[in-house]
Amino acid sequence: MTHYNHNGLFAASFFIRIIAYIFGFLFFYLIIVGALIMNPQNQPPFSSGSALIDGSLLILTVASPFIFTEYRIRKNRRKLGLPIYKNVMGDLLYMEAQKNSGLENKSYGSNKHDLNYWYELKEKGAITQEEYESKKKELL
Repeated sequence: MTHYNHNGLFAASFFIRIIAYIFGFLFFYLIIVGALIMNPQNQPPFSSGSALIDGSLLILTVASPFIFTEYRIRKNRRKLGLPIYKNVMGDLLYMEAQKNSGLENKSYGSNKHDLNYWYELKEKGAITQEEYESKKKELL
């Protein structure tokens, strides 16, 4: 199972993410536009001369990191079976608790009804092959 760092935008609801994207977009947009108009006599080397094309490329350049971030969030939430639009912090904490409780049970070896437990003991040399086979027959 893939886990990402679910802090900040990864756990936030869609409404919060949109607000963060808008503010981030405006911030970078203003920086780029400010840099372009600082010296109006020289056209930047990447300018095509058409305001429509330059504006579209500027929007795509500024928006692409936010689009990629949203894509990663949605892809990860689908993998984990989480809703796309709501805040998932509670669900993530529950999943983490379930994962940790499963690890604790395995680490203490309390699941003696699992064949893997006895196989691991055999591999470590704690029990013989005959004991393992008898437990295997008993469990199956």
